[in-house]
Amino acid sequence: MACIALMVLPGGTLALALGFRRIAALGVAPALSVGIAGVAAVIAPFLGLQWSAWVVAGFTIILAVASLLLGRTPLFSVTRSSGSQQIDRWPVLLGAAAGVLIGGVLIARHAVALIGNPENIAQRFDNVFHLNAVRFIMETGNASTLSLGAVTDSTGRGAIYPAAWHSFAALLAEVTGTGVAEAVNVVNVTIAAVVWPVSMVFLARVVAGARPVTVLSTGILSAGFIAFPFLVMVWGPLFPYMLSVALLPGAMGVVVMLVGMARGMESVSKPVLAIALLVIMAGIALSHMSSVNSMLVLTLPLVIWAGVRHVRIRARTRAGWRPFLPIVVAAVVYVLVFLVLWLNLRPAPYDVWGPHQSPGGAIGEALANSPMGFPEVPVVVSVMGLAGLVTVVRSGRDAWLGVAFVLLAYLYVADAAFDRGAWRSVLTGVWYADTNRLAALLPIVSALLGGLAAGAMWQWLAHRVSKMAHHADSAAPPLVVRVVGIVGAALVAIILASGVQSAALQRYLTESQRVYLRDWPESVLSSDEYALLDRLDDEVPEDATIAVNPWNGGSLAYAFTGRAVTVYHLFGSEDPAVQEVSAELNRAPRSAAACEAIRSTGVSFVLDFGSQYLAPNAAATTYSGLEGLQDSEAVELVDEQGAAKLYRVVACQ
Repeated sequence: MACIALMVLPGGTLALALGFRRIAALGVAPALSVGIAGVAAVIAPFLGLQWSAWVVAGFTIILAVASLLLGRTPLFSVTRSSGSQQIDRWPVLLGAAAGVLIGGVLIARHAVALIGNPENIAQRFDNVFHLNAVRFIMETGNASTLSLGAVTDSTGRGAIYPAAWHSFAALLAEVTGTGVAEAVNVVNVTIAAVVWPVSMVFLARVVAGARPVTVLSTGILSAGFIAFPFLVMVWGPLFPYMLSVALLPGAMGVVVMLVGMARGMESVSKPVLAIALLVIMAGIALSHMSSVNSMLVLTLPLVIWAGVRHVRIRARTRAGWRPFLPIVVAAVVYVLVFLVLWLNLRPAPYDVWGPHQSPGGAIGEALANSPMGFPEVPVVVSVMGLAGLVTVVRSGRDAWLGVAFVLLAYLYVADAAFDRGAWRSVLTGVWYADTNRLAALLPIVSALLGGLAAGAMWQWLAHRVSKMAHHADSAAPPLVVRVVGIVGAALVAIILASGVQSAALQRYLTESQRVYLRDWPESVLSSDEYALLDRLDDEVPEDATIAVNPWNGGSLAYAFTGRAVTVYHLFGSEDPAVQEVSAELNRAPRSAAACEAIRSTGVSFVLDFGSQYLAPNAAATTYSGLEGLQDSEAVELVDEQGAAKLYRVVACQ
């Protein structure tokens, strides 16, 4: 509940101040919260403020008051519903609430089963940095994206790293007093089970209009995909990227409103929508920059489609060329911004993962929602997605969604099947040419298409029933119509909720549980090592520095206890003294160089977590000075739990 409050209340307050209401206010709340927190974290160090919930609350109040004042000006005034616009009534509100609740519960159930124990961690490469980065924020009071990258190395080089996800985990740990591992897991479950379905339901409401079955179905279908959120909880793990992807549907919904393609929504002035989008995009960028490009891909068809539609409407008025000028200028600016961002918002060339499929096989994976060569297909979400694709193509107005799906599928196929080269790099380099990241984007469109298909089927069925009743010369009482509608919607919910829990999803989750297990051959931390870390607070002074090998999990002592370690990430340290300690500590005091390095770094303890490494990497063997310590005169044993040992450095004092 504390995590939901942190991720919803700040943005919800700003949304209401800006003039959003009901589903729209809730739909943009998480994205606005991340934007507020991300920007506040960057500004706070310049104001001499330590990162805390009070900083977020203060920035929220400032932005909300400014929004209320702007709302009193003619340019930013909120225009209430009129004409075809309408206020959401209880059937739509109930459908949206049920979609979020059912989808969220299903996702939470799977995520909790995947993680297992609340203190478990994803025992994978990136998580060593993520966990230590959360502790870094708690220790330094600095959650700025401009400095978080300093965690990777003691020299502080490469300091910029998107920090929004880490800042929420640090806030939660501080507000509730829980450990870093538990806070990280709760943040991830909240993103997956609250932020994601809320964002999807909002997008469905904006695109489809006041159709209860569509918003209900979209929320439920969001729980049926392997690629998101579960794949990114396992691969990497890509927690900051997961947050940015979960925010994309909310951002898309605002763009749909901004370009005038929303159906039956309470109208918010375009300047207000632009402000909201600016805050949301700041949050997405500060969560993971690659999702800015994802947003470009998802909205390019929408913007073009809306532009063509507006041109056609204005052409009918025969008002000359002047009405077309703003549309043309906006289109040119958008294309230029698209090209500039696409070509510049990308990391250095990084192409570790080559293609894994043939083009035909990759197309099948995209259509069947079975990414990365996974052998089983989640049938219900795939069939509904394809049915939705047919629906939007036939409808015409929403055909931009079909184009967006094709674009995403093409990017996935390019990365999954194309040979390494310049074209593949230009297309997918912003996502590190990582097919997993591209796979995670497909459910955004697929879930919405499935919801639209369910809504279209419901409309067809309702029309047929209405015709039958008309031919029978009978008019059902309003109460009967409502009861039938409620029962029918409940049946839709039950059928979809059962269908999205596919054997494919269940199998993937079962096979992936090992990523969070402690005593697996690939685990970086065993149960014995967890137990020893739990005792470090009582055995190692707060100002002590511990020599560790990051590849066997030793550097996570910082995340679990806050004690300084010699190396904070698998990339190692560029400090020559740290490198000397890592290579020669067990030879002290016979080695003068080792003694000098020990005194220089202030190392007073050593963790020996054995030789079970996170990956068979040559870098893991460069810590030979921390091995064979049981026979070294440089240390004495302080504590042990199974094969895990803690030593005190007694040499070179």
